[in-house]
Amino acid sequence: MIQAFVRIVAPSGKVEEIQGIFRGLKGPTDATKGCRGCRIYRDMDDDGVITCWTSWDSQEEIEEYFRTERFRRLLPYMEMSVEPPEVNVCDVTPVGGIEILVAAIGSQPR
Repeated sequence: MIQAFVRIVAPSGKVEEIQGIFRGLKGPTDATKGCRGCRIYRDMDDDGVITCWTSWDSQEEIEEYFRTERFRRLLPYMEMSVEPPEVNVCDVTPVGGIEILVAAIGSQPR
């Protein structure tokens, strides 16, 4: 599984506009072949920080997505970010789920 994070710090007065661009990407991205999910997040401590998280079946599929006209509409907003935009693409290997949480809660503290 491949996960990607795109983080932008919106300039004052552009937060809603940039959030709207991200929001417009969400539905079509969710429907893209190979996409396991797309989420848009706003930072609780800094309202100008907007992060888009996506999860993909393969690196090839996310690279294809980055080449789409739909994704390229985000590029001018990445350029206007108050801080350098952060883009992280990670290969993720799941190690478990709720069973790890349940086991951790049920074990004795060290």
